[in-house]
Amino acid sequence: MEKKNVLKKYIVAFIIVVAIIITAIAIIYGYINSPDADKEAAVPTPSSQTLLPEEPQEPSVTDEPQPKPHGTVRIRVYTAFRELDDIIERYAEEHWDFDYLVLAYTDELVYSFLDIVNLAGDNLKNNTEPMDLFCVPAAYMSQFAKGEFSEYVCTYEELGIDVDSLLEKMDIPRYIIEAGTNRDGKIAALPVLSSANVFLYRRSVAREIFGTDDPDVISGIIGGGTQSWDKFLEAAQTLKEHGYYIVPGCEDMTCLVDTSCPVSGLMDENFRPDPAWEKFMDVSKILYENGCIKDIEAWSDEWFNIIKGEGDKVFGIVTSTDNCYFLDALSFEKTYGDWAVCLSPFQIPADLYSGVFVSKHTENKELIKPLIEWITLDSSKTGLQYRLANGTFNDCYNYPVVSRAILKESFNSCGMIDGQDMNPIIYESLNILDSLSPPAVTHDIRYGLIFNRFLEETRAYIRGEKDKETAIADFIENARKSWEDGTRW
Repeated sequence: MEKKNVLKKYIVAFIIVVAIIITAIAIIYGYINSPDADKEAAVPTPSSQTLLPEEPQEPSVTDEPQPKPHGTVRIRVYTAFRELDDIIERYAEEHWDFDYLVLAYTDELVYSFLDIVNLAGDNLKNNTEPMDLFCVPAAYMSQFAKGEFSEYVCTYEELGIDVDSLLEKMDIPRYIIEAGTNRDGKIAALPVLSSANVFLYRRSVAREIFGTDDPDVISGIIGGGTQSWDKFLEAAQTLKEHGYYIVPGCEDMTCLVDTSCPVSGLMDENFRPDPAWEKFMDVSKILYENGCIKDIEAWSDEWFNIIKGEGDKVFGIVTSTDNCYFLDALSFEKTYGDWAVCLSPFQIPADLYSGVFVSKHTENKELIKPLIEWITLDSSKTGLQYRLANGTFNDCYNYPVVSRAILKESFNSCGMIDGQDMNPIIYESLNILDSLSPPAVTHDIRYGLIFNRFLEETRAYIRGEKDKETAIADFIENARKSWEDGTRW
């Protein structure tokens, strides 16, 4: 019996070994004869009989052959620009014929925007976890483009992108390029979307008071693009004489000020707010005391009632084109379609996010090269920016982009402004900013939300609760305390 059991074990072992050998042979044979192997071996030969299209278009920069890795490719993205992972997913669906997984870490549910900044910095410096692409809030861009983490960022040139040639076709403003350029003069990041600060006003009120609702004329009346308060103050007085406030409150004019503040400056013993901030205080005081504005908090119920055409009689608000899309989604009945936009007096960079960065540690450079080109530098009709600007990427709005060449070819509107094209105004705003050449931040964190503390004190000042110097001193004390307590607003 014992001999039979031993023999039986030998037979079972032999069968298992044979099965393993047969399986291995099958796998090898299957790989050699797989469709992917045939694709890699076959080199398509262009036919001389191929007919050209009636209107030949310049090929997309991503039309070059895509690498075909084996196994599942994981693309890891850390981003405060929450649409970035969807953009990568769409690109992958359209260009990759292999297994992939886009792993996105955003500040939407689990992480805060500060978590994303810290994770990206840690992964760059210490290579703690795999990371391919990342995008941080604009306040932190300088740290990654020119500051302590910049040496760990892969430049677009290092990816093999012909940056100079593609930039010429895209016509991206120089100040945007400079913001994403590293200390060696190489582009490390470029954004996708643009925005502009605009004056959003009621057409019916414009016709009543100024005899026209033409955006170019109204822009001239309020001093659009002049970088001065003078015309705005004159228009406010005219509106007041006819029973209208020019805007609900001083908070509705914050887009006329560069609200970014270097943290190192705030902590300096001799810190004083930007002179433009103090001018904002003075103008707000004048307008409030002369009855040209109220003290209504933006986005409050009272503020929304004004937008809906209820409550106080108000001409408009200074806002961004981004907020026009948001307000359009509300579809308020009484004033919907009675709005228009024009250039506001001051043009200030309105960037919310940095450009798209690539980690030097990425193991997917061959795949990321055409992806980055498609996102940031593809001017063709199949490129991301053209599709976003013309509504062919999704079924939502047509979005303004950083490429002036594409803006000129595109139309961008929403229902609340009755079909008015915003792109010419955004284009003009980009041109003004380009001529002003806002200096690129070299290393500091610049928080726009520090200005919220300043706004609180400005409102106390215009109401007469504090004198100007007390308000400024209280702002400095409260802002420093918030920062030291770890508040990042």
